[in-house]
Amino acid sequence: MRYRIAFGLLAGLLLAAGAAVMAQSDPTPTPTSGAARVTPAVIVPTPTPTPEDARLAVCTGPTLDGFVPHIVRPGETLADLLRGVPNVSVSQLAALNCVDDPAALPVGAVVWVPAPPPPDSVPAPEPAAARIVRLTVSQREVPNQSPVTFSWEADGEQAFFYPCPGDPALPCDRPLTATPVPLVHSVTEAGGFQYAGPARFRLEVLSGDTVVTEDVTLTVVCSQQPLGRFNGFTACPSDPPAAVFAAWQPFEGGVMMWFFDTKEIWVMTNADHRVTVYPDTYVEGMADPALAAPTGLFTPVRGFGRVWEALGGPESALGWALAPETGFDSARQAASRRSFTTYIKGPGDTVYAVTQIPQLDIGLWAQVDG
Repeated sequence: MRYRIAFGLLAGLLLAAGAAVMAQSDPTPTPTSGAARVTPAVIVPTPTPTPEDARLAVCTGPTLDGFVPHIVRPGETLADLLRGVPNVSVSQLAALNCVDDPAALPVGAVVWVPAPPPPDSVPAPEPAAARIVRLTVSQREVPNQSPVTFSWEADGEQAFFYPCPGDPALPCDRPLTATPVPLVHSVTEAGGFQYAGPARFRLEVLSGDTVVTEDVTLTVVCSQQPLGRFNGFTACPSDPPAAVFAAWQPFEGGVMMWFFDTKEIWVMTNADHRVTVYPDTYVEGMADPALAAPTGLFTPVRGFGRVWEALGGPESALGWALAPETGFDSARQAASRRSFTTYIKGPGDTVYAVTQIPQLDIGLWAQVDG
């Protein structure tokens, strides 16, 4: 019995050894029928999320419906991008795009601007060689609040019409957001030019690899005459100067002004260029200051006299009056729709710029003309 068990174990070992030798002698493995092919998993990278930014709560241009991105070209201003958009100001567009200084626009930056309206559909003629037959404008000198009409006729496959920097020496590249216009068309800009000066537009026509362009330049003048002066472009006011009757009196150390509509007296001192506004409490029959002025100088009377005396009379920053008070037709005009500065017409050609900050009791003035 023991011999049978030993013989069986020996036969099993010999069979296993033979199978191992056969496997080593055949280097080509036999494929397994029906075996599944394994495909490596594809890992899609996930972009790093951008951090939250509180500026988007105020600078909402990138999120507004109807606004499209625009890459700023050399020489371009925010006013160039708002031509024909009467309901958005330069200051508002700057705020919507977090532009710190509307007068310093970074070249190459992307700003979001109101999208131009789609052009009227006109049947396109058969493609032809690029050629501009005519480009006309309804008027060469246009008030900034008045409409102006451009008309053109061209041959080619495609046309574009867009604004350029006013300076003809500066390049004018077609904006990335420009949309094609009909080859024969008229378009009316509804006004809304915000600055006086040159305004240039370009018609560009393409056919195959051929591109032809023609420019037309307008001279924009202000519909409402501005009282003040501006560095750089002349900003056109949205409203005419508001007429008001006033009184004015010069002093050794400044000026006093009274306005009929508000019944207020403005004290403008030379030493610190401060403006302080007082109510006019004078009532007919009240006594005037009894101080006698030196020869050639004057003691103010009525409402001016009461405020002057309360401030210290000749010992105040105003000192003595240099002439009697004068009544005249004054006017006021805001420097812009959002500015803290107001231009005020004085006697003759005199114009004052007065800057007042609400709630801060800050008032500063400067004489800019006269």
